[in-house]
Amino acid sequence: MKSIRAVWYFNSWFNKCRHLVRLSTASYFVQNQTEYRYTFRFIDVVLQHRMASGINALLLMHINFHSFIQLLLIITLFASCTSENRRDEEAMNIAAAEADQRYNYIHKLIYDNPLEAREEASRILETLKPNDYISEIILLKHIGSSYVFETNNSEAVKYYNQALAIAEQHEVWAEVAHINNNLGVIFNEIANYKMAYIHLVEALNYYDLARLSHKKTGAYNNIGIIYMNLRNYDKALSYFEQATDTSFTPRDTILVISALNNIALCYNSKENPSEALHHLERAIDLSKKVNNKYGLCISYQLMGNVYLKLNQPSKSLEAYSMSRDIANDGNLSYQLALARLGLGQVYLQTGKQEEAFKMAFEVLNMAKEHESLMLESDAHQLLSGIYEKQGDFKNGLLHYQKHISTQQEVINQTVIHQIYDVELNYLNQLNKMQQLELEKKELSISKKNNLLFFISLTFIMLLVGLYLIYLNHRHRQEVKFQRTVIELTEKKSDAALEAEIRERKRIGQELHDSLGHLLSVAGLHANVLQKRKNLSATKKDELLEALMRTIDDAFDEVRNISHNLAPSLLSEHGLKGALKSISDKVNQSTRLTMSFDTFGLNGKMDKLIENTLFRTIQEIVNNTIKHAEASQLFIQITQGEHEITLMAEDNGKGFDTAAIDQLASHGLSHMKSRIEKHNGAMHIDSNTLRGTIISILIPLKENTA
Repeated sequence: MKSIRAVWYFNSWFNKCRHLVRLSTASYFVQNQTEYRYTFRFIDVVLQHRMASGINALLLMHINFHSFIQLLLIITLFASCTSENRRDEEAMNIAAAEADQRYNYIHKLIYDNPLEAREEASRILETLKPNDYISEIILLKHIGSSYVFETNNSEAVKYYNQALAIAEQHEVWAEVAHINNNLGVIFNEIANYKMAYIHLVEALNYYDLARLSHKKTGAYNNIGIIYMNLRNYDKALSYFEQATDTSFTPRDTILVISALNNIALCYNSKENPSEALHHLERAIDLSKKVNNKYGLCISYQLMGNVYLKLNQPSKSLEAYSMSRDIANDGNLSYQLALARLGLGQVYLQTGKQEEAFKMAFEVLNMAKEHESLMLESDAHQLLSGIYEKQGDFKNGLLHYQKHISTQQEVINQTVIHQIYDVELNYLNQLNKMQQLELEKKELSISKKNNLLFFISLTFIMLLVGLYLIYLNHRHRQEVKFQRTVIELTEKKSDAALEAEIRERKRIGQELHDSLGHLLSVAGLHANVLQKRKNLSATKKDELLEALMRTIDDAFDEVRNISHNLAPSLLSEHGLKGALKSISDKVNQSTRLTMSFDTFGLNGKMDKLIENTLFRTIQEIVNNTIKHAEASQLFIQITQGEHEITLMAEDNGKGFDTAAIDQLASHGLSHMKSRIEKHNGAMHIDSNTLRGTIISILIPLKENTA
């Protein structure tokens, strides 16, 4: 509250020295919840700094005597304002402390003597200064609270609404939250649960806005009461537990006691008396520590209800008696009436009908004195039960009818309050809409001329800007497209050239390693036959036979090389037959065992794709033989409607796929290049000592069978 009242204190001081310091400085501190004494200290520093700056300027600059006299006058004014403000600050600190003490006294007095608290608040309200809206809000709120404790809800709502209007006007969010919380309590009491929930949710929002999260305890507690009245006890308990959460610091002990009492009430309604008594004992201990008579009175009432429900009249009588004595001592008339009702119920249960009559009539008189329909209804219900136990069914029925009619009157008043509240909200909304409409028209008139002046220019500039953006975007897209085409063309050319070089190198190597060797051997045999004339006929025949075998092997090697260049297996037997031929050749050795499987290779396939797959299989087999050190190789080809897949798996030593860019000598990059020409994809899964799995997928053309 000190941080909010600082606004008023600062305004009175600022009127004396407004030409020296701007209001925004103090407003910053006030909006950030800084105590007002820090605000004035900051302003004093500013004043002292400006004085020092003025003296330094005098020493450094050449000024005339007239200016020097003016500067001295200004410094004197600064000094007088500073000293005067310090005295004002001390006086305002004392006044604020006294006001806080008075308001806290009234707040505590509400629980003990609502009438005296209201009279004290009204007396102070009449002596307030016109611009002290903080004190006005607090006093109006306390007056409304005093009516709440006397169950005069109409007057309470009246004063709460006055305080709420002032708090919203001056954006005092903490008080807006408190008042919304109090209104939620009242609407809950008159069974207008919708409006109660709306006000309590508003209270939670404004507590967050005011950075008073620990004050949300009361709102959580009151929302729990709404759900408890609606008999949704589990939901109510969840809110009560939030209200008793120990993470809130500082904790409002009175609200925690109220939440504990409500938790006990929930457990009693859920037929769990042990838990109810446990929480009531906690509430009683806490109330005794802080001397909270109101909470202690309610705790003993609830304890009496629990024991009465458990059919333990002696303990119930003791609890109600404690509640009655506390209510008498604290002048809590409404709670005194409730305690007497409880005592009447105990007397009725134990057969003490005279004492029960006495309690019932005392409560009936108190209800008429306080104009409380709820107490009157409960008193008639108690009298109906007493007469019924005496066998006087006529009077019992009469009081029961009065009990019902009184309850109906309570319901009617509740409906009236709800209608009044709806009407009030409608008028408020209508007033706000009218104000918004006026503001809208004024804003429209003030902007109309400027809008007409700039609209054409803005439209033209927008069109020009959009056109330039379009041209720039189009140019960039064209450049990007051309660059992409060039890059793709270069990559394809490089890949094709590299593949051609590699193929030529492979052919040359095969010619040198196999055919060259055979021709060298044949030449050697021929040279021996030519130069050595003295050879025997048998030796000549052996050399000729060896020469012919070497020439035949050379022809076979030429045939194999030509088949590799233009494989006839594909044209004669298809991909499946070619795969079988490769497998048979590999399996002739005992070093590697190759197996394969095919699915769907019954129709014709695109020749380029078929040749690509054949070359890929050759490359996989060669790499497996040369590098994998594998003993088994399995290849599977599957042709579907839209794609063909090839999967090769070996049990070799594997390799690091992260270094795949460095494996160009193994032919993997050329395999990938061939596959990508057909818009295909290749994936290699390999780890050291785990083998290698190569997966290839090539999409088929629409007309591919």
